[in-house]
Amino acid sequence: MPIFNYKCRDCGTECELLVARFDSEVECPKCGSSGMEKLPSRFGAVLNGGAGSCANRDLCPSGHKCCGNCGCGGH
Repeated sequence: MPIFNYKCRDCGTECELLVARFDSEVECPKCGSSGMEKLPSRFGAVLNGGAGSCANRDLCPSGHKCCGNCGCGGH
């Protein structure tokens, strides 16, 4: 069963809901309205080519597992 992000058109509540199918009818958990808008999915991505591409890898105290302390921004 997929999980989708929704926003209620009536009360503005945003939530994640587990649904049986992509086109399932859903109700707002706060106000009970059926006026729910499906929001675009959010996802994460590595943009810096991974930990091995960090220019500060020799300075990283974690052996460069990108702990965030080396200043590379690749958390």
